[in-house]
Amino acid sequence: MKLFRTLISLEEALRTLSSYAKGTEIEEIRFEAALNRVLAEDVVSLIDSPPFDRAAMDGYAIRGEDSFGAAPRNPVFLKINRRVEEEIGAGECVPIATGMPVPKGSNAVVMLEYTKELGDTLEIFKPVTPGKNVSFKGEDVKKGEAVLKAGKLLQAHDIGMLASLFKITVKVYKRAKIGIISTGDELIDPTLQQPEQEQRHQKIADANSYVLAALTQKVAVPYRMGIVRDNYDGIKNALRSALEGDCEGLLVSGGSSVGKRDFLADAVEELGEIVFHGVAIRPGEPTGFGIVNNKPVFVLPGYPVATISAFELLVRPFLYAMHGVTEERSKIFAVASKKISSAVGRTDFVRVKVIRTGEGHYVEPLRVSGSGILSSMTKSDGFVVIAENKEGVAEGERVAVTEYFAL
Repeated sequence: MKLFRTLISLEEALRTLSSYAKGTEIEEIRFEAALNRVLAEDVVSLIDSPPFDRAAMDGYAIRGEDSFGAAPRNPVFLKINRRVEEEIGAGECVPIATGMPVPKGSNAVVMLEYTKELGDTLEIFKPVTPGKNVSFKGEDVKKGEAVLKAGKLLQAHDIGMLASLFKITVKVYKRAKIGIISTGDELIDPTLQQPEQEQRHQKIADANSYVLAALTQKVAVPYRMGIVRDNYDGIKNALRSALEGDCEGLLVSGGSSVGKRDFLADAVEELGEIVFHGVAIRPGEPTGFGIVNNKPVFVLPGYPVATISAFELLVRPFLYAMHGVTEERSKIFAVASKKISSAVGRTDFVRVKVIRTGEGHYVEPLRVSGSGILSSMTKSDGFVVIAENKEGVAEGERVAVTEYFAL
């Protein structure tokens, strides 16, 4: 099975993958442990937030209409009532700090810097309208409101929202354990304490397993399983061992093409089934997908950029489907500062630099085509996907850019 089967389109590959993406189980955990977890329930607020009308500024709670006409040379004078538990009347005010409940009878807060105390009298030099500098009950979240939707990948601000609503536990999808293997005689683990001089100059650092682990950990639990040499039986045994264990999926890079020492697809085929091998994407064409022991196995290219491209276009959507993610990845829109070439019949993963100006965002492609040039990733800000039916992007055309830090 050395030759690729007929290249399939990215769209067909994604359809196929979606049919194999089995959802993980649901568990209930404490909210403070839910960062980067995917909600398995809608979070509906059981309270109003804030639960009372509160001051949004330090100053004095007043009836806004009592300040009308106030000016630096024509201040308004109000009586200071220091008994905050009482309802204030016309012509009265109460000292108040940010976050405190506003007393009954008041409807605004005049900021401290626009006032001056004269004993039990307050001078006001600037008027405020009713409602000014007051955060009203339920202004942030209303009781019964669905604040967070199932399928959301929780971020830091979402954790804060859960805390503010006293939502102590949440239901989330369990994080699948994903095994990661690199193959290749040329590879060496970069974390070796003191690699021999010969190894440093004649070997290549295994970057792929670390890149894949970093990309995977957004939603799943990566498990780096080391380097396997270009030996058919060794690769087959490594696959069997990984998938007979507690890994729920496997990402294997290297040996995915059609060379004499590219054994990966054949090993997957012998152990289980190769569902597809070869996708019309660049870089990343020799990407494959198979099933062994009812577990998904991705056959990924050995060159780092091709591996990243295959992950972003194929593996990430699969892991997101597996973990119940329904929200779209955030993108920015920018104008192409120059033509971006592409061939009809394949989907291109184009590394780009985003240029921000006062007039908007512009995008410039990196003039690097090699899928082994990892620096092209570190020098770029994100990527543009050019669909297979599109013959490039014209200068001045608007494109969607996925930035690397986007969800």
